[in-house]
Amino acid sequence: MKKDNLEQFIENNIESFDNLNPPALAWMNIEKGLPVSKKGGIAKLWPYVWKAAAAVLIFASAWLLNDYMDYKQSFPGTEPASSIATNPALNELMDAEAYYTSQISNKQVELATYAKLHPEIIEDLKKEFKEMDKEKDQLKKDLAESNADEKVIEAIILSYRVKIEILDQMLTELRGTKDKNTRQMPTETKL
Repeated sequence: MKKDNLEQFIENNIESFDNLNPPALAWMNIEKGLPVSKKGGIAKLWPYVWKAAAAVLIFASAWLLNDYMDYKQSFPGTEPASSIATNPALNELMDAEAYYTSQISNKQVELATYAKLHPEIIEDLKKEFKEMDKEKDQLKKDLAESNADEKVIEAIILSYRVKIEILDQMLTELRGTKDKNTRQMPTETKL
């Protein structure tokens, strides 16, 4: 292959081409003449931002679903709190349960003072209350299945009232026997 004259000239004078440097202002003027890119570094980040947002959304959804499933498993047969708040009958039941539970616990504390004198009565009472609690738990399951039926709610409240009545009767009897014991003891007087 035969080289043309231009190639031959460049090869012979290559050293003279390499020693020349362009002036510094020339590159600045060239850069000013280029069109300005409106897409900056943010445009390059959008694919990553979308991927990160999708990952966060998937993670948060999985977390909330897991919490919801744990809640459903820990309270089988119950509905989420939002449906409870919208049903006035269930609100009434919750209020009644809070009231009766506090009354029952107060009476049990008072009954515990008499437990030393009659431990067999206290044991029988505990057994009876366990049976009543089993029946009440069954009623609560029925309540969940019946969509807050008024009769089921009344039966649950009635079970609390029966407990209170039993405790009142026990306290009345135990108070009476304590009073008899204190009256029968002779008082000694020293002269």
